[in-house]
Amino acid sequence: MNAARRLALGRLISLMGGSAAYIALIATLYGRTGSAAWVSAALFAGVVGSVIGAPGAGYVGDRFERRRVMIATDLVSAAVAGAMALVVDEPAALVALFGLHAVVTSPFAPASAAAMPNLVGEEKVARANALVAATTSAGYLLGPLAGGLLLGVGVSTPTLFAVDGATFVVSAVFVASIRRSFGQGGGTESHPGVLAGVRVIRREPMLRLLVAASMTSLLGIGIVNVAAYPLSLRLGGGTEGYGAMEALLGGGGLVGAALAARLLTTARAPAIVAVSFGASSIGLALASGAPVLLVALAGMALAGTGRGLGEVADTTLVQARTDDAVRSRVFAAEEGAAHVAFSVAMLAGGVLVGAGGARFAVGAAAASALLAALIASRMRATSA
Repeated sequence: MNAARRLALGRLISLMGGSAAYIALIATLYGRTGSAAWVSAALFAGVVGSVIGAPGAGYVGDRFERRRVMIATDLVSAAVAGAMALVVDEPAALVALFGLHAVVTSPFAPASAAAMPNLVGEEKVARANALVAATTSAGYLLGPLAGGLLLGVGVSTPTLFAVDGATFVVSAVFVASIRRSFGQGGGTESHPGVLAGVRVIRREPMLRLLVAASMTSLLGIGIVNVAAYPLSLRLGGGTEGYGAMEALLGGGGLVGAALAARLLTTARAPAIVAVSFGASSIGLALASGAPVLLVALAGMALAGTGRGLGEVADTTLVQARTDDAVRSRVFAAEEGAAHVAFSVAMLAGGVLVGAGGARFAVGAAAASALLAALIASRMRATSA
């Protein structure tokens, strides 16, 4: 587990830096232009960059030795973050570099997930995945808080971008310090093609169901991201209530990861995915019908816990059902599908809030999570 701990610690540091820099990016774009359109442009550029980068990200993770891929990804990402520090007064350049940043960072996650069974062995892979998921959730929770606080006390946006670049270098050092095998590379010879991961998912019934369930669940999460603020206003929570909702939805992943470390095995993974989506559905339904803010917060915490548990089970299941030679491309294909689903959900969320209000939109998200649970429940029949 020492390799997993080093990988998780490096990931925590880089995600905290990246999340803090993201807050600085949004604040700077809006502060310089006074227009939400530039903020939307940055978000769009980030999503498009992730989708564009996904196929190539998986390919390099299977073609080359994954340690080198991850180190190179971190170092190139550091360079792009440094470039962003130099153009803070140019909104168009910031948006373009943010999109490029999404492209160049994309190989790290699929290569890391694909390498984990090699680093820790199959008997420890569920615990290792839970550890990485916990530090990832912590990074996404603590990074924005740190970014907001540092901006509030006068730290400049270029400084936060530079710190972000430095955290990528730290992550690269942690990866380089791991001496175990990340996989041999050369998997593109036995499984040729950038879209080999898509073909594996299409051919494998359990993976098809898993990706379909995950995309359906993410539709709900994306809708909630849009509807949470108006729901908080309706319940009298204001911006503080909204912040608490988002923190519990994301921070619940820490609880979910802790549960995964205790409960998850490869054999249990299909059932745990279904249960986790069901728990998210119950939590979102509770938030949708909440008479007071406290009940909505409890619902968001339950939904976040289910989401965190499901993500660890999802990763463990993909690792178990795919050959090492094509595993990075399978993870990249799933991640690309997730970005597409999330993008659709962000658009749908605005339509649903406008048509029926925040409660209606969150209720639709609960229905989406329930449908995801029903889809995932069919995996048990294909697990033989």
